[in-house]
Amino acid sequence: MSLIELYDSLEFPEAGNYKTFNAVPIPENPNFRIAINVEGNPVLLLSVTNNVKAGVLKNFRLKYFRLEQNIECKITENGKSSFQTFTVITFTSENRNLQEYFLRISETLIRSLSNKPSQQQVIYSLNKFIEVFRSLTDTPTNTVHGLWTELFLIEYSKNPSVLLTYWHNIPEEKFDFNAGSEKIEVKSNANFERIHTFSSEQLTQPDGTQVLIASIFIRQHTNGQSIQQLVESISKKIQNDTDLTEKLNGIVFRTLGNSLEQSIKIKFDYNIAKDSLRFYRHQDIKKIEKIYIPNEVTDVKFRSDLSFVKEFRIKNIQSSSLLFKYV
Repeated sequence: MSLIELYDSLEFPEAGNYKTFNAVPIPENPNFRIAINVEGNPVLLLSVTNNVKAGVLKNFRLKYFRLEQNIECKITENGKSSFQTFTVITFTSENRNLQEYFLRISETLIRSLSNKPSQQQVIYSLNKFIEVFRSLTDTPTNTVHGLWTELFLIEYSKNPSVLLTYWHNIPEEKFDFNAGSEKIEVKSNANFERIHTFSSEQLTQPDGTQVLIASIFIRQHTNGQSIQQLVESISKKIQNDTDLTEKLNGIVFRTLGNSLEQSIKIKFDYNIAKDSLRFYRHQDIKKIEKIYIPNEVTDVKFRSDLSFVKEFRIKNIQSSSLLFKYV
């Protein structure tokens, strides 16, 4: 049973303060409980007081996120109440989409910790968990449709794990997917035109390096798929890889920053994206040749029309490919 289902099975505590919870143990993870507080917030209760020394891990209060250590709590499980001490992680947003996101990320945290985690394991995992939520106060670093198309390509690919491995850690990197000699740059257009903006560096590569441009048409649609839905689908396909799941959630949070609450629910037409997906080799695209760009001029960008560029067929990829054959 997922944490979302466990959370939905809980009723509000009848009375009490912020240290009063209705809770249920998480199967196969006795150190954790999923709980609900008097305000209806989802809460993780973690029994780590014997593993983490006081002062080693700090308490945190972030936007929508609160972590407090060594809190004596009144918890009610199966109608029976008791007082126990926990590390308490509370998600304070009332937005259902964000609550579900918190609970899915929490599943990753739980998988990363064994039934008897060491102090080092707990500190490392909780700090990574906290870092994800720090991003909620940051300025967005990419557009919603830019992130959506990258996630679409990962979700639609033959092997999402491979694409996630080579996915950029920060949106400012020159290429969306980089496997050294093989790179993929995703471009989207809402006007159903194969006209995209490129930087000079993206289309000027040394011999032995191949860049594929993934050109996708997008259209916002109420019956489409949201970023949240794409992330959920990808997560199911890589559910046994905790590191890649953490990378996925971390990049989404950092990319959307303080726009996450509004952005993750915007939907785009999945079928239009799937049917319009085309690939093009970087050397076939018209560009400003490097010899015409003075050394003193940098960060050159231009728009190029791919309408009459020959499409590259993925089926022609060699079996030794690191990245392309998994798209």
